[in-house]
Amino acid sequence: MLTGLAERLRTWWPVPGIAISVVDESGESAFVTAGFANAESGAPLSRRTRFEIGSISKTFTAFLLGILAEEGKVDLDAAVADHLPWFAPNGGSRAITVRHLLRHTSGLVAGADALPDAAARGYALRDARTWAEPGELFHYSNEGYNLLGLIVEQVTGESLADAMAGRLLRPLGMRDSAARITHEDIAHLATGYRFLRDDRPPLPSAPLAPAGFFEYSSADGNVLATASDLGLFARMLLGRGTLDGARIIGPEHFRQIVTVPADAVDSSYVLGVDVEVIDGRTWLTHAGGMVGYRSYLAVDTDGGHGVAVLTNAPGECQIIDRFARHVLAVVQGAPADPALFDPERIPDARRYVGTHGTAPRQVRVEAAGDGRLSLTSGGVSGRLYDAGDGRLVCDHPGWSAYHHSLDGRWLYGPESLGPGPCASAAPPHPLVGRYRSYTPWYPGFSIVQRAGRLHMIAATGVEAPCDEPELVPLDDGTFRVGADPRLPERLTSGPAPDGAVLWVDLDGCRYTRSFRDQPEPREAPVRSSRTRS
Repeated sequence: MLTGLAERLRTWWPVPGIAISVVDESGESAFVTAGFANAESGAPLSRRTRFEIGSISKTFTAFLLGILAEEGKVDLDAAVADHLPWFAPNGGSRAITVRHLLRHTSGLVAGADALPDAAARGYALRDARTWAEPGELFHYSNEGYNLLGLIVEQVTGESLADAMAGRLLRPLGMRDSAARITHEDIAHLATGYRFLRDDRPPLPSAPLAPAGFFEYSSADGNVLATASDLGLFARMLLGRGTLDGARIIGPEHFRQIVTVPADAVDSSYVLGVDVEVIDGRTWLTHAGGMVGYRSYLAVDTDGGHGVAVLTNAPGECQIIDRFARHVLAVVQGAPADPALFDPERIPDARRYVGTHGTAPRQVRVEAAGDGRLSLTSGGVSGRLYDAGDGRLVCDHPGWSAYHHSLDGRWLYGPESLGPGPCASAAPPHPLVGRYRSYTPWYPGFSIVQRAGRLHMIAATGVEAPCDEPELVPLDDGTFRVGADPRLPERLTSGPAPDGAVLWVDLDGCRYTRSFRDQPEPREAPVRSSRTRS
């Protein structure tokens, strides 16, 4: 049954290979693979095939710090500056603690992709500014977990890789895994894949290309694992800190890691793990995205089962998360429903139906049954697809350059379509256009002018936001990324010698214009048929 679900997923979505481990407290009850470790050579997946597990590494980091707290090497409520004296954001006026970093409530930026080295990334934040009091705002931060890895190294005198291997990987028996990603550690690593095009939203049938390889050692995404090895970690979660009778972490620190505190702010994220209540039962979950890999870990501690799903699909392929959660439900007795992953079946499809906008920019969305939707404009129709992240994509030739969403009005790139006449076009802002960099995490974005406001829209990218955030102009000439005044991300405009900005800086990573004579994405032709990549 699980093999059939995995193959159906691959039929509909660009997933070259997938490995699934299903466990209970006594052992691995199922191991399933589908597809390839390398799509070009046809190399199959095996039990020893490794994947980069991305942000699931954060769960490992949290457990490692819990173990170090038990050893007396670190106090989770101590200030970060107690361990990293050079770290003094806001001039040292706001005491960010280790626990704030673990819970993503430090107020630090989500990520800065300009520097590959963990120590350099951390030091670059030494005098960062935040706009939220520590503990006030949940804001997911890879940079916070990078700092945690530096703390591990400082208190142990070991590399993060050695500290994690000695206290977690080896005690758990994760023999085919590693706590760093280097050229020496990639034996049996599945080839990662990215979308061939990064300038427009990928359709479910979008072609892929090998993502390329780069080394990684930061605590926000440093672990290589096999599905079965990650299943061992899941079994430790089921055992509440023990595996096959051996205690990995003490009960008190396990409890701290998986218990939502009374002062939790707008999130079920505790210490390196999401803690959810599903039908009255506690699930521990975490997704992982790397350049070329998407993974998901889900454990029902009350139901007694866990699943580890590892793929070499593009890291932004969030449908993997939905698939893994369904697998866990199925192994616990829920009926299998492959239709949950059919990209043509749109959740709550009826709410999109209607005519949006006015001529000449108008779309008519119609339901074709079973959750399927079509979009018609200019006498041409196209199919709408679930993008897997709450938005839609379309194969209509005139409506394929951006994602689609509905928030009272039909939102598409610079357009906000609703009843009434179209708003008169404002003069283009100097920032409007498409920008790109060479970072594989967040390769490019468009800045559009929508209803008088600037928005930043990314078509692809593991670290790219899915909410198309507003760019809010600030008094210092920068732009805040997002409407909430407590958010820390800043975009700074570069020079504009001929009226159009040449580059922008996003939290230390510079993006330049892409084809200045073509600032907006060109539309793609309608696909006459859907093919698997």
